[in-house]
Amino acid sequence: MSAERIDPEDQWPLPPSWMWDCAECVRRYEAMKHVQAVVAGLTAEDPGVDWDVTDSIVGTQISLARHLADEHRRSLPDWEPGCETCAYHRASLAKGERRPEPRTGEAEPGTEEPESRTGAVMAAEEHRARHLFAPPRVVGLM
Repeated sequence: MSAERIDPEDQWPLPPSWMWDCAECVRRYEAMKHVQAVVAGLTAEDPGVDWDVTDSIVGTQISLARHLADEHRRSLPDWEPGCETCAYHRASLAKGERRPEPRTGEAEPGTEEPESRTGAVMAAEEHRARHLFAPPRVVGLM
C-alpha cells in the first residue's frame, strides 16, 4: 500500500519525546505495539482466531493511557478541537464542575491524586492521553 492511500485517521502518531524518558511508558508502549503485531499475524493466518481481551490492543492501550493519566497528567495534550469524544468529555466535566467549592484543605477538582479523582475525570484524561499514541480513528472510539 502506498503512502498516498493511507488514511490519516488510521496513522499511528510518533509519541512525544518525554514519553521515551519514562521506563514505564516505554514498557507499556512496546507491549501495545507487540500485541498489535501478534494479533495482526494471528488474524492474517486465521481471521476467526480469538484472543484474551486483557492481552488485546485495547487492553494495552487502556493500560498505557491510565499510566499517562496517573503519572504524566500535566503533560497530556489539550482537547482536540475536531474530536467528538473530546467534546463529549469536556461537556461531561463541565456539568460536573457545578459542584460546591472545595473546603479549606481539599484539593481543587481535577488536581486530586488518582485514587480520588472521579471516573469522568479519569476517562477524560485517559482519552486525552490516547491522542499521544493512537490513530485518530482509534482515539475516537474510547
